[in-house]
Amino acid sequence: MNRIFLTLIGLFLINVTFGQHLYPEKFEGCNTSRFCLDCGDTKAEPPTDFGNELLSNLNSKSLKKINGAIEVQILIDSVGNPCLLSVKNSSNINSKKLKLQYGINNTSKWTPAISEGKTIQSSVSLLITFKDGRYSLQRRIFDFKNNSNVKSIGTPDVKGTNKSKLTESWTVYNQSNSDLPWDMSRAAVATKNAVWFGTDNGLVRMIENKMEVFNVNNSAIKPVKYNKNKASSIRYASVDKEDNIWIIAGWDAYKYNGREWTVFDSINSPVDWARKIYVDDSNNVWFTSWDGVLKYNGSDWSVIDTSNSKLPANKTSGVFVDSQDRLWIGTYDGNIRIDNNETIEFNNSNSPLKESAISKMYEDSKGNFWFDLYNDDDKSKAGMFVLRTNGEWESIKPKNSELFKEN
Repeated sequence: MNRIFLTLIGLFLINVTFGQHLYPEKFEGCNTSRFCLDCGDTKAEPPTDFGNELLSNLNSKSLKKINGAIEVQILIDSVGNPCLLSVKNSSNINSKKLKLQYGINNTSKWTPAISEGKTIQSSVSLLITFKDGRYSLQRRIFDFKNNSNVKSIGTPDVKGTNKSKLTESWTVYNQSNSDLPWDMSRAAVATKNAVWFGTDNGLVRMIENKMEVFNVNNSAIKPVKYNKNKASSIRYASVDKEDNIWIIAGWDAYKYNGREWTVFDSINSPVDWARKIYVDDSNNVWFTSWDGVLKYNGSDWSVIDTSNSKLPANKTSGVFVDSQDRLWIGTYDGNIRIDNNETIEFNNSNSPLKESAISKMYEDSKGNFWFDLYNDDDKSKAGMFVLRTNGEWESIKPKNSELFKEN
């Protein structure tokens, strides 16, 4: 294969400067506890013969057939070891068959990035193009200064349609200006004295702008399988009536009372990859899952699934208990309401619940029910709806809104 090695510029804009996977195909085995995107006073540089080394490591039979482009994100650690993080493969040969991870991870050491006189971890993105037995290699250059959508500190430029009703002053916390262990945050809740953030590498408690991080070293949160130093991603969080915080991280659920951690996993509970947490007014803690709805009353567990109820499917999307002690459950195949021993099904009803799954619910002080409904097949039937006390439904959706139409 003829080789053309080009260290060229591919302009690429990104929202944050600290580490994340850029491409959809992700690879394990890299130390992703903290890294930045193509950063440093001096950026990481490849070995002189990187292109030839990479080709010699790839599957030779696949190289004879390959055409198309592959974008790779490579993590370069502080001593120069390369590790494939993520890939966007638009070629006619899949990454595994090409031996792409092996090929990149077994090239020679890079010159690591340097910041303030110290070597640091950074990721580098390359565009590899194969065409008719030839290849070219281009380096993606990141331009953070010209990206106006999200800044490290300041006021976001993107606002809603009704600007007069929005708060104009924002503080953005990220790895570059705070103790956040990861920029990706999926959950935020508040207890009486603190705000909590669930990230992809630990739980953060913030009191009066001071952050404390709970990770694999000082909490019960388990590490991910491929990296014992990285905490499992926190996907959901809630607070019960006693001000205990509950989180879902990895496959398990956790309770933290400010002093002690309790872990609920498949050994001591029915929890096995729970999805959401809901706490009712009686302080029962509910979990949606792919195995039905789970309930914990503080001492005992119970499960509602297709084997003991009229639940349409075990893949549950939402759960709620209203002021009349009626239990609403959403699944991806329909919704039900359990009132004592009677089950109401909505598949034949003339309501939005016939078409879309309950994701979240809320009952206001007047007795109106607010629904967040999910429908991946027809987004026009998803969104926010209100069931008024007179039995009428109302869609809370701005007219001619591209945002609501497409999301």
